[in-house]
Amino acid sequence: MPFSVSGALFLSGILGLGLGDLFLLSAFARMGAGRTLILFGFQPLILGVSSWYLFAQPLSAYKILAVFFFLICLFLFSLEKFKEHGHWEIKGLVAALLGVLFDNSGLLLTRWSFDTLPEIGVVQANFIRASGALLFYITFNPLLKSGLVQHFINLTRQQKVVITIASVAGTFVSLILYLSAVRVAHLASLSAIGVFGPLYSTTLECVIAKKAPSRYLIFALFSFLIGFVILLLF
Repeated sequence: MPFSVSGALFLSGILGLGLGDLFLLSAFARMGAGRTLILFGFQPLILGVSSWYLFAQPLSAYKILAVFFFLICLFLFSLEKFKEHGHWEIKGLVAALLGVLFDNSGLLLTRWSFDTLPEIGVVQANFIRASGALLFYITFNPLLKSGLVQHFINLTRQQKVVITIASVAGTFVSLILYLSAVRVAHLASLSAIGVFGPLYSTTLECVIAKKAPSRYLIFALFSFLIGFVILLLF
């Protein structure tokens, strides 16, 4: 494998899985997921312009329209959270913006690696990216003062098993499937479909809590379905 490709994948892990996720989780902790999504929802537009410039991926009017409906869906979730709390936090907004930028940078480097070396496998690419993220956390763990290793040691055996299974399923397996899509898909459309995550989570929350969905959720659902149908048809 050329050093340029392996280096790009390694760097994408540092930026996307390391710095990006660190800032996004910080934004979630400060503002809550709903308000963070209003900035993260601009990812399809950022990726769309970037992939058009870097990879000559067309931005048709239909794709732009579908992305617009996905952004409406995310905005409705964010608006609902904003109505509950009534204020914005500057540090959280900056953290969310930085998280989006680093995450997009990681995705663009990954797509460039696949285009440069088509025969590379997604498992191999995911392993290199994860290695980059691991090196980042090992290097900066003393500065972050997260106590990552000590916290894990203090967990019970059952908690360690649950965390290990969740890490493998949520990070390794899911990223393999996601990178399989990144390898061939239109990046803006792919990132826009990611809105299904918060939509699914919010709907499941209503089912578990046994409460009727809010009007924000209902309008968000219609917005998501419209955007998704546009992507499927065009």
